[in-house]
Amino acid sequence: MDLYPLKFQPLYQETIWGGRNLERLFDRDLSDGALVGESWELADLVDGVSVVDNGPQEYQPITRLIEMWGEALLGKAQATEDGRFPLLLKFLDANEVLSLQVHPDAAAVAKLGNGATLKTECWYIVESRDGYLYKGFDGDVTPDAFHDAIIEDRSEEFVKRYDCVEGDFHFLPAGTVHAVGEGVVVAEIQTPSNMTYRVSDWGRGREVHIQNSLQAIHFTPVTDTVPGAAGETLVACDYFTVVKRTAATGQRTETPAGQCVAIMLLSGSVDAVHAGEVESCVPLRAGETVLLPAGLSGAALVVGDEATWLEITLPEGKVL
Repeated sequence: MDLYPLKFQPLYQETIWGGRNLERLFDRDLSDGALVGESWELADLVDGVSVVDNGPQEYQPITRLIEMWGEALLGKAQATEDGRFPLLLKFLDANEVLSLQVHPDAAAVAKLGNGATLKTECWYIVESRDGYLYKGFDGDVTPDAFHDAIIEDRSEEFVKRYDCVEGDFHFLPAGTVHAVGEGVVVAEIQTPSNMTYRVSDWGRGREVHIQNSLQAIHFTPVTDTVPGAAGETLVACDYFTVVKRTAATGQRTETPAGQCVAIMLLSGSVDAVHAGEVESCVPLRAGETVLLPAGLSGAALVVGDEATWLEITLPEGKVL
């Protein structure tokens, strides 16, 4: 079995709120005139599946690699119940504010049915041009009061606004009402779901989902306590652990042995290396993502230009 570091073709999603900042920041080749709101770096959804962009498995979908490689790819982590990769990794380019929205937790999924899926996520702020975001409620609010605010287009009065700077981190457990504001580029790590209930679209006319939103929202004041946060670890929750690493030119950083590891490179350049013979040195530049199978031997990142990256790992045995 010829395991090696896997790069994937990004899946671009055009949106009404997107822009072209991924072209500027990461030299992405975007279609002329396209307003790209999301770049799915690693996805395994019905709505879009990542395919490999390097080595002998080029053009293979990630779903197929899970079938072929199994534990050698995922380690002790588990695929979803339908055999898919258990994370979705993205870059978001919010050139305008996104809708105010919420994603359901397990209890809400059970109530709502109709294809509802759990979604917990986190955001690392890659760039902020006087940007902001909304997260949770700024004080106590009842469902009835918030329902009236939605109808009267006053929902902004109840949600908490955060001004953003590069390097900020926000954890958004399922049930948290939220929106990315304009002027922000975000690295997003989330459970594998494209399920969104819009609370408000700020008058842009797209469909909103008031009743479903009210069933999914947690009506408690927001907390900035992040599970597992300590040192370089940004979050360690039931679905993923995210660690921020920074290393100088020439430094070699070992990656967690025996675990499936995703690397989202935010700045600089690195080589993803391992002891095998196939694709033994895979170069990465800022904005690229690589997946390191659990069965790799001697996997490490060797820094070219001083680099910062997010190291994302999966919990053992969790099934979505």
